[in-house]
Amino acid sequence: MRNNNIFNFKGSEMVAEKSKFETTQFEGYLIKEDILYLHYYKGEEIDVDAIRFGFEIHDKLEVDENIKRIIHCEDFVSITPEARELVQTDGRPAKAEAYVIRSLSQKILFTIYQKFRKRKHPLKAFRTLEEALEWLNDY
Repeated sequence: MRNNNIFNFKGSEMVAEKSKFETTQFEGYLIKEDILYLHYYKGEEIDVDAIRFGFEIHDKLEVDENIKRIIHCEDFVSITPEARELVQTDGRPAKAEAYVIRSLSQKILFTIYQKFRKRKHPLKAFRTLEEALEWLNDY
């Protein structure tokens, strides 16, 4: 059952259920009570507006620093340098974060990001969602 919470993002409507949301670029929802799953669709470029919207959703779901996150990027998903910097400076805290990435180019970029990131919570990349969930269960 949908509620009446409606958010606008890049001119499109997003209808939020209690713990699920969707836009034209990504969807997200809570897995269990302590894992926030963000799934970015194939070919999307994540910009500053998308990151800010993700922050807004994070805040509306009222999750805290004990949340664990899975960032699942389909093929050809990219993030602008400005969006990457925003995540570093204003990102929401997390207990641990797992990335699901399959392409070699995304893996190379992730490795570089991992070495230079400012936040220090545990972070690791996986090829499958199942591997990411298994790793997060240790936190």
